[in-house]
Amino acid sequence: KPEEVRKVLLAAPQGDRMGDLFRVGLVTGARITEIAKVKVIDAKLDGSIFLIAGGKTENAKRVVPVPDVARPIMARLYADAVAGGHERLFHAFPISPSRGTASSASKAFTYLRRKVLGRETDDRLVFHSLRHTWKTLSRRAGLSIDDAHDLGGWAGVKRSSEPYDHGLNDTELAAAQEKVAQLLLSD
Repeated sequence: KPEEVRKVLLAAPQGDRMGDLFRVGLVTGARITEIAKVKVIDAKLDGSIFLIAGGKTENAKRVVPVPDVARPIMARLYADAVAGGHERLFHAFPISPSRGTASSASKAFTYLRRKVLGRETDDRLVFHSLRHTWKTLSRRAGLSIDDAHDLGGWAGVKRSSEPYDHGLNDTELAAAQEKVAQLLLSD
């Protein structure tokens, strides 16, 4: 709900590790571990794009355009990672060597959510809820199901035209992502 998002944003400002992660997840629809694993070599200096090198599904590998509203966050994280000699932008959240996940990020989000919104949200809200929100907004913003799937890394609908359709280019993906972000901002 918009009022819940506003409360979380107020409690976790930009520059806070969870504040940055929450904002990027909200405007890109990427999974928490996908974001936490983004490497410096897989991101642009200006914060405009990052690559998800792999993930939960075969379709998870994708280029993710970052809407204007979150580019300064990604550019700052990029610069900080380079200056500190870190491999990943979200190096503040360790990746579990045994599971390859960012469970510390999930725990940090749960702690923040409970502190801000209360334990009654336990059965309703997790970081992955941002992915659901993004998908819903992509539809409301008028993105085709194929474009939303390309941006979010979901498997597309199998069609006979699939071998001929190579999807949107980076500029077109960025424009589609911006539509979702603008709708999110207006909500």
